[in-house]
Amino acid sequence: MVRLSSFDVYPKTLQEFRERTLTGAVISLVCAVLIVLLAGIELADFLTVKKSEHLFVDTSRGKPLQININITFPALPCSVISLDTLDVSGNHVPDVMRHITKSPLDQHGGRLPQELPNTAGRPAAAAARRLLAAGHGVSEEEFEDGRAAVQMLKTNLVGKPDALLSKLLAELLPSVFEDKGAIEDLRKHLGEGCHIEGHLLVNKVAGHFHFALQKADHHVLMTVFKRRDALNVSHLVHSISFGEPYPGMRNPLDGQHKVLHNGSGFFQYYIKVVPTIYEPLGAAPLHTNQYSYTELFRTTQELEKLPAVYFHYELSPIMARTSEERRAFSNLLTGLCAVVGGVFTVASMVDSSLHALGKRIKKGEA
Repeated sequence: MVRLSSFDVYPKTLQEFRERTLTGAVISLVCAVLIVLLAGIELADFLTVKKSEHLFVDTSRGKPLQININITFPALPCSVISLDTLDVSGNHVPDVMRHITKSPLDQHGGRLPQELPNTAGRPAAAAARRLLAAGHGVSEEEFEDGRAAVQMLKTNLVGKPDALLSKLLAELLPSVFEDKGAIEDLRKHLGEGCHIEGHLLVNKVAGHFHFALQKADHHVLMTVFKRRDALNVSHLVHSISFGEPYPGMRNPLDGQHKVLHNGSGFFQYYIKVVPTIYEPLGAAPLHTNQYSYTELFRTTQELEKLPAVYFHYELSPIMARTSEERRAFSNLLTGLCAVVGGVFTVASMVDSSLHALGKRIKKGEA
């Protein structure tokens, strides 16, 4: 036992050789408070989940891209707004409205009950206009002014032996130039807005989705609104995202308000999509996307087009990984030992210095 005790690196002094001082008591209390404070900081740092980010080349392929849409058009009724998509390979999304809902809004932004549109005669009129225009090499807009249509009927349809075609045109002709039912229905909904919400599943390639005015009803639109400037495509973007959100994710288009007080135009948003893997602590990784964007607006005087809102997106070849991490428990123990040992060591040095200084001061006074 005597030989074993020789390895003790903490030699003990006798009680009668120990001296307790007021300075030592103050330093001991300060030392205890400091240890508790620093240990609390170490524990809080251990419990804090930190995020680390890394970039690498995206090698994932074949997965569809989900586009989440939540947007409001306060100055256009739902019946005139159409949604379409197109990617660089020329593919459209089949049944694009499958996961999209349109909700009519009143002038104050409140929801209106859904109404079934009155489409009596409208498909026939639109189909006739497209058929006659396409079959004679003119655009539908040229056909809408009536002169091209009249000339077609005079030069191509008079005296034709096809009784079925003649009968069809006789039934459709009153509706070709003016769809009164559609015009009255649209006028009834003037002043309403439209809220569009849902998601699209598109190919993971560059493309665009856009909100445009239905070209099949161009004649109806011009009859009711008179001019393109009156088709106000002001919009409020509540949320546009690509994929599922994760904690702390920020979509820069969220909350963007584009309000036109005079005239109308053509909005274009150019979006750079960055594929992202989010790895939460203790859970499966989430594959999603972040993005940045720029925008361009041109008036109807600059472009001979109907007003529209386009979102062009392009995929980045670089993928981002965001991981949640927490310090290892061994690091916590190491930090606590360093705090306790360091504070006691520094405190003992301060106490020894103050004690020696006090002795010298007493000797000087003596």
